[in-house]
Amino acid sequence: MAGGSNSSAPSAFRATTYLEYPPSIGQSLKHWVTFQAFDFRSHNETLNIALYIPPDALSTSYKSDYEAAALGQGLGRMVEGIKESGGSLSKLKATQAAKATASGNMITDIMLQATTPANIKTALQATRGVVANPYIVAAYKGPTQMREHKFSFKMMPEDVGESSKCVEIASAFKEAMLPAHAGGDNSTAPSGMFGYPDEFEINFTVNGNTLPKTKSNPMFNIGRSVLTSCDLSYTTQDTVLFFEGTQYPVTINMALSFMEIEVMHRSKITNKGL
Repeated sequence: MAGGSNSSAPSAFRATTYLEYPPSIGQSLKHWVTFQAFDFRSHNETLNIALYIPPDALSTSYKSDYEAAALGQGLGRMVEGIKESGGSLSKLKATQAAKATASGNMITDIMLQATTPANIKTALQATRGVVANPYIVAAYKGPTQMREHKFSFKMMPEDVGESSKCVEIASAFKEAMLPAHAGGDNSTAPSGMFGYPDEFEINFTVNGNTLPKTKSNPMFNIGRSVLTSCDLSYTTQDTVLFFEGTQYPVTINMALSFMEIEVMHRSKITNKGL
């Protein structure tokens, strides 16, 4: 990995900044995670940061959302009929006709309950001791959430130079997660338009090799993401410490939260191992 940055590049083109911590990445340290940021509009790489893999990084989650839905007697029986007929309209009509003949009294009771005022229906339920089956089913809602991944880093530089590099890493993440701005300058309410922040590709390297972007990945991949929060603390074990004669902190605690920008579906697992 190469160190250094180019903060003087014009806004139309942002040169890639390469940073890493600790310096032993790729040497004695064989496992690390790489964060690559890309400009939303140009898709050019703007940032490439390699950091050690923190303990909370190797976890992910998968969710499927369902809700209890009351279909009611009419729609509930129709769903049952469609399932039994295998989707055949002619079979569905025959099945429904047979059920209507066999259970005419039940259907009459259901219709009576559906067409009477609420108080009469309640009285009928109380006297007969029965209520209509609401036909509650587990209805799949489809993808409703994006996966999130969190990383907590504790950087303890050995000298001022290394502390400066860690400060630059934190500043680079802050810059990448905030929107660009074009238009008139105003200290309280900037005018003009805001540009989208950068998007991230996150990759794990284990024993010097990047995990494959296929289902052969023994762990998981992280999809293209955006940085939603960057929490920083410069306190060293409840104490304020700086390198002697400087303003550079002895410790930087950085917590990053990323959210994927694409929903999960089955082919992502089978094709990319996400």
